[in-house]
Amino acid sequence: MKRFSFDIIYKFSFEIDTECFIPSFPESNLADSFDLASKLLQRAMSPLLFIWKLKRLLNIGSEKKLKEAIGVVDNVVMDMLGQRRREMATTTTS
Repeated sequence: MKRFSFDIIYKFSFEIDTECFIPSFPESNLADSFDLASKLLQRAMSPLLFIWKLKRLLNIGSEKKLKEAIGVVDNVVMDMLGQRRREMATTTTS
């Protein structure tokens, strides 16, 4: 299921086919980070507010993992956007 949601989000957001439905598709650091960030965000809503804020302040536990996972997703998305901008710039100048 995670590959399905990952593929749909990237296909509609960035017009990029991640080919997650191919059986031989290897595990992806991006897909794993996306899945981990989703799970951790869901769990962040359940603990006591004080505990969540403390973990976030000290950058420990699930908050540290969340920050790392979001960093991976952010880097890949920024690379994709940069590539798309370069493609558009070369298309308009040609």
